[in-house]
This record gives sequence, C-alpha cells and structure tokens, in this order.
Amino acid sequence: MICPKCKRKYEDDMPKCLWCDAPNPNYGAEDSPENESEPEIKPEIKAETPKPETKTAKGHHHHKSKEPGLKIFWLALLIGFTGAHCSSSGRNLRGALYLIFGGLTYRIIYLILRNNGLTIPAAVCAIAFVGYAFIVFLFLKDVWKIALGKYRNRKTGKKYESKSWMPALALIFTIIHAVMLNFDGYSTYEIVWNSGERVTAKMELAVEDYMLAQKNYFEQTGKIGDVKEIRYMSGSVKWNGQFLYRMDGNGLRVKYMTSYHCPYKTEWRIHPVLHNGALDWEITLPEDSRCNEFAHQLVSLKKSLSNVPKESEPAASTPELDKGVDGVGVVPDTTQHGDSL
Repeated sequence: MICPKCKRKYEDDMPKCLWCDAPNPNYGAEDSPENESEPEIKPEIKAETPKPETKTAKGHHHHKSKEPGLKIFWLALLIGFTGAHCSSSGRNLRGALYLIFGGLTYRIIYLILRNNGLTIPAAVCAIAFVGYAFIVFLFLKDVWKIALGKYRNRKTGKKYESKSWMPALALIFTIIHAVMLNFDGYSTYEIVWNSGERVTAKMELAVEDYMLAQKNYFEQTGKIGDVKEIRYMSGSVKWNGQFLYRMDGNGLRVKYMTSYHCPYKTEWRIHPVLHNGALDWEITLPEDSRCNEFAHQLVSLKKSLSNVPKESEPAASTPELDKGVDGVGVVPDTTQHGDSL
C-alpha cells in the first residue's frame, strides 16, 4: 500500500500509515456491504453437492427391493420343464434348453411318429429319459431357489420375494417328481433291456392267465365264456404294462400301446374254439416280422399248440388239460381234424 499523503509504502493490512499516521483508505473494504457481492461464491455451493448421496441412496434402495415371486414360483412348480420361468426371468437360453430336453418336445415328436405308424428305437427312449431327468433336477433346483428367496431376475437384478409356505409346497412337488422319475425310469428299463423282453413276458403271463381261466370255466360248464363270465377281468378293457387287453367276443385281443420295437396298436388275438366237444385255441399273429420277434413268446405258444397230438377217438368225459405246453392249460382234441392254428 502507498500512502496517499506521504507517498511511502506500508503493508496493505495496516489501518494507517506508519510514517504519517494517515488512515489506510482500503482498510476494511473487503468486509464492507458494498463489496460483499464480489466475494460471495454461493454458486459454488450449488445444491448439486448432495447429488452423489441421493444417487447412492437410490441405487441402494433399488438393489434391496424385490419383485413379486408368486407368478415365477407357480411357473417353475407346474411347468418348469418347459423353461417358462427361465424365459420370464431373463434366462432365454436356459429356457430353450429346458423346452428342448425337458420332455415336452420329445413327447410331441413321439406322438407324431407313433400316430404315423413309425417305430422308435429303444435307445432314443433311454436318451430322452436321461435328458428329462437332468432337466427335472435343474428346474426343481430353481423352484427351491425361488421358495427361499434366492432366485434373481436378470433383467432387473432384483431377487424374487418368497413366501413362508413356498418351501413346504416345493418339498411336496419334489417328492412327487422323484416318484414319477422312479416310475418312468423303470418303464424305460423294461423297454430298453434285452429288446423289451420284460415287457412281452408280462403279456405272455396275461395271456396264460386268460387261457387258464377259460379252461377252468369250460371244465365247469362245458362251454366257452367271455372274459367277464370266466372272471378274467371285471370290465371289457384291462391295462397291463404297455398292453391293452380287450374283450373280442369270447376271445381276447391284445393291443400294443407304444411304438418301441413294434408299431403302435399292433394286435394279437387269442380265440378259444370247440372241435368235437374239445377246447382248442386259435392265435392270430401280426404280419410285421418285427412284432413277432418282439413278442416271440406268442409265436412259440402258437407253434407248441400246433404240435399237440390229437386222439382218434372223442373223449368220453371232460378232457384233461395238456400240462406240457409252456405251463398253459390246453385241452387237446381227441379226434383227427385239421390244424386250427
């Protein structure tokens, strides 16, 4: 500062000149009301300073919030094998894999091939079951994650809200699917193992039961009865494994209800006939050689019945059952006649 009176220099913050005591005209000018507008830097405070805080607070709240979980839970629980819950939660690729290998696509292809008379290799059935079992495991895992509130929507980053009753329902459906997998696995084993030998063995036993019931009824009444009269089955239709047994007059019609090894709805017919008062049998086989290889037991039964010796004289009383034909009761004809088979 230069003193306006004596023209000497002194410090700017001094109230007066050190040499002549003249007052410093600039002393206190910074605090005066006239100059207050200059130093005011209120725009620097700008109400934007809290913005980072509000952003983080909002982001924290967004992360903590959850989406309603009822819809996604029911989708996973009821139709989880279709991948619908995966697609709705932003997992489109996983949903597509569920749809392809979860059994629905295979069942559609199977029905198309079956209804067009095509035979499906048993190995395809085994591969389809393995894929289905793996998808069931995965979607049940998703069900449990939703039930426990750990399943996240990839579109929003939020977790789905769970309810207290969800784990109990998830447990019930897990048990149900475990039982169904066990049943399907055993059915697949029967189809695949030894070219379906276990499947046709059940059919052979069912036919033998029918023939024995017819033989007993014939011995008691001297006539042939239908499946109800001989008490083979209460209704006109009976299921056993993969075969459907239906009344066919006084005979029995056996229909194959899948398309592994043999075309769908292939039929075998077993009819009792009377020759000179004696009970005999007619077995009609399908023309498809694959079916005869598949159900070779009935082919063998027909051949063995054809080889039963016939007596020249009619029986005086009710004929005895020939015990030597695969354990099946067959009443031999006691007079010579043409082969009825």
